Formats: sequence, structure tokens, C-alpha cells
Amino acid sequence: MNDKSTPLLTKARIQFRVIWALTMREIITRFGREGLGAFWLVAEPAMFIIGVMIIFSHIEKNPGYSIAEYLAVSYPTLLFWRNGTSRVTKAIEINRALLHHEPIKPIDILYSRILLEFSSSAAAFIVLYTAFVAAGICSWPADSLKFILGYLLIILFSFAFVLTMAALAELSDTIERVSHIILYLMLPFSGVFLPLYSIPNRYREILLKFPLIDAVEYFHAGYYGARMPTYYHAWYAIISILGLTLFAYALTNVSIRKLQLT
Repeated sequence: MNDKSTPLLTKARIQFRVIWALTMREIITRFGREGLGAFWLVAEPAMFIIGVMIIFSHIEKNPGYSIAEYLAVSYPTLLFWRNGTSRVTKAIEINRALLHHEPIKPIDILYSRILLEFSSSAAAFIVLYTAFVAAGICSWPADSLKFILGYLLIILFSFAFVLTMAALAELSDTIERVSHIILYLMLPFSGVFLPLYSIPNRYREILLKFPLIDAVEYFHAGYYGARMPTYYHAWYAIISILGLTLFAYALTNVSIRKLQLT
């Protein structure tokens, strides 16, 4: 190992430990040490998913799948960007006192909260999905590779979106106040409540310009296979999400510099 790589690896290990410590701190702060404690990490998003399934479970079934099955697979995908955004908004400003500790950087605070929310949502999905398969509500994916890659694309989009919203909230108090409105307005563009095959073609092509929908449809293609017609542009989604991620990091750097100057 050369001299140049050693400091980099050391910094990476320190940052990992800092992010992990901040994540544990957030778990204890949010859920406490008594009662169910960290179990709520999985229970809280699971209750959202099950509640939505129950509400819509009596809607007429589609010949290829039930509404309960569709929501069990689709609804967890929006927990990443929706819950993530609500938790990271003004996170740096709220935890500004932590920055007096030299190893802690502003970006570490964002990473820790994103890690916690994403881990919670993913764990709830894995636990419930396995249970739903055992109960006969869901089935195993038709194409496991597409299923996994589609899920990863959704996570990557959510990461870039959450980071962007966090940076904008640090730059402007207005974004913090209207963030919940932005999240509600995004629901029609989430690919969850309206599968694209049910939308007229002229509107479908417009919606496919939004990369989250491409990612969700790709995820659907992996799960349903021939049972559901799906529409997506995989490479467009990948390139768009990478571009959004670069933009998110650039904006985050600007917001952190502003915070350090104040």
C-alpha cells in the first residue's frame, strides 16, 4: 500500500465510523432505549404499507393481479424519497452543535439520516414482501435481475432527490415550508398509483421523461413479467439519475459553504 492511499483509507474509515455513530444516535433519539425501541424502524413503514393495502383491498381485481398485490409491491418504493425528504430537511441546521466535533462533517449528518430512512424502508419491504409471498398475496419476481436493478434505480433516484431537497432547504427557508406540498405533487409522478399502461399514449410519453417513473416501471417489469404491460427507458433513467446525483452533490456543496460562512 502506497503512502497516498493510506490517508484516504484512514479518512474513509473515520467517516464510516462517524456516520454509523450518528445513525445510532438518531435511532436512540427518535425511538428511545425502552419499549419496542429500534423495532419501530421496520414497524413504522410496515404499518403505512399494510394500512394502504387494507384501504384499497376491496377494489375490483385486475385479471393479472390484485390491487393488494400491486400496492404491496409498489407503495414501498415511495417511502424512500418521501420519508427521506421529511427527515433530512434542515437536518444540518438542527444538528449544528455537532459540527464543533472535528471528525463530524455536515454531509455526515445527511448521510446518517438518509442511511437510517433507507434502511428502515428497505427492511420493511423485505420483511413484508417475504410474508406476503408466504401468505399468497404476492409471488416471487418473474425476472429477479430486473427486479433488483429496478429497486436499486429507485433507491439511487431517491438518494439524489433527498440530497437535492436537503440542500435547497438549507439555502432557503421557503423550501422547508413547501417541501410537504412538493412531495404531494410528486405522487402522480411516482409511478405507484397509476400504472403507465392505463394512461393514454400521448400522456405516457410525457410521464416517461420523469426518471422515477422509468425506474418504477422497470421494477414492475421485473416483478410482473408478462402479467402487466410496462413502459420504460432504462438507459434514460440511468443517465438522468446520474446527472441528478451530480447536481445534488454540487448543490449540497454550495449549501454547506453557505452554512460555514454564517
